[in-house]
Amino acid sequence: MDNKNKFINFLLDNFMRGLGYTLQELKIEYVGVVSRWILTKPAGDGSNKVIIMCDEYYDNKNDQWVIDELKNLNIDNVNLVKVFFTDDYNWVNAYIENIDGNKYSYVFLNESVDKILYYTSDNEEIIEVASYYINSESETQKQRVGESRKTNRATMTYIFMAINIIMYGVTALLSGNIIDSNVNVLIFLGAKFNPLISMGQYYRLVTCTFLHGGIVHLGFNMYALNSLGPFVEKVYGKWKYSLIYLISGIVSSTFSYFFSESVSIGASGSIFGLLGACLIVSMRYKDKLGKGFINNIMSVIFVNLIIGFSMANVDNLGHIGGLVGGIILSFVLIKK
Repeated sequence: MDNKNKFINFLLDNFMRGLGYTLQELKIEYVGVVSRWILTKPAGDGSNKVIIMCDEYYDNKNDQWVIDELKNLNIDNVNLVKVFFTDDYNWVNAYIENIDGNKYSYVFLNESVDKILYYTSDNEEIIEVASYYINSESETQKQRVGESRKTNRATMTYIFMAINIIMYGVTALLSGNIIDSNVNVLIFLGAKFNPLISMGQYYRLVTCTFLHGGIVHLGFNMYALNSLGPFVEKVYGKWKYSLIYLISGIVSSTFSYFFSESVSIGASGSIFGLLGACLIVSMRYKDKLGKGFINNIMSVIFVNLIIGFSMANVDNLGHIGGLVGGIILSFVLIKK
């Protein structure tokens, strides 16, 4: 239900229950009348106040037809109040200029019913109800925005970033160096070290993804995580996002374990998994996001892999593993 119809129902309900109006239905559909339900109430001077809802297409020539129909409902001596809904402010200004000398009353509201544009005297009842409705809807909207912001916060992204930063702080403290990490400290804290994994320390496939070899390594990965994480988390939700992040990291470490003997650490595998998730999203919703989005994601993946292969001490096989894990898991999760 749009806001205009919601307000009309609100007005009808409050005027019947609180102000003693009677609900009547017009038998004829008039052009510009947005609700066939009208409100009627006898006034102290022997007239009958009649409230009708219209838009800018309503022709004032129809007034007499409406009055004639009301006579068939035994409603005579009509004081017609027209409530207009419109966003055409030029039309409102022109209409107001011609109000003088017209025996009927008017209230002008915009289509979304969040603003009173103009009203003639003796319509305080309608204005009071309209003002109450506008204020209550404004408060409701503020609450919805607040709840939406809370819901859309990248909570898990910030948690993963915090864990990485805390673990780097521990690494720097034990290494006695904030710039570079001591390899023995990294192995002690849970780096991917094949001999120990072969002895059964499989937890290293997870712990290594939260360790970094230096402040620059950490900075690049946290920048990438902060850039990709909130988007993927918003699309997939917190728990699916967490699965993608963690399992991509584990697949990355597993690839590295089977194909590389080097000590390996870092969140890069998980971040490549998030790139894989972005690729799946771009392909799934290509009609909405456009081919440009797919091309951008493909370019980022390609450039990062090329950089990895061209530099020493970069576990590119781990990156590929994270990318593959992220693509497969994201495809399964987005299907559901």
